[in-house]
Amino acid sequence: MLRTFVLRTDGNAKALWGFLKSNWASCAQQGKPLAVTVSEHKSKRSVDQNKRLHAILQAIAEQAWVGGKQYPMETWKEAARRRLIGTEEVDLPDGTRMERGISTTTLDVAAFSEMMDRLEAWAVTELGVEL
Repeated sequence: MLRTFVLRTDGNAKALWGFLKSNWASCAQQGKPLAVTVSEHKSKRSVDQNKRLHAILQAIAEQAWVGGKQYPMETWKEAARRRLIGTEEVDLPDGTRMERGISTTTLDVAAFSEMMDRLEAWAVTELGVEL
């Protein structure tokens, strides 16, 4: 279970309190106590950054050739996540594990901007893409 509460208003604080009040005891009784971490909130990437990411990935899909083949945008997105952010292992419902690229949604605005700069450099210098 993962829930995030960004405390900007009294209503946000009340929602957090309501969630804790309704769930902490049953989770603890199930042997899965809740953990609460408090930190400064950092904004996730902006809508414009997300549009830019998809435009670059689309340009890569349209222009890049590797080993005589082209690949769809989703394949390039996965390759970029693995190369520029890293990987994580995920447990699947059938009990198997798979490795996938860490999602760009885990990045704040600054980290996303840095990743985008690295993506552009990779696209231009190694894949021969014109942006």
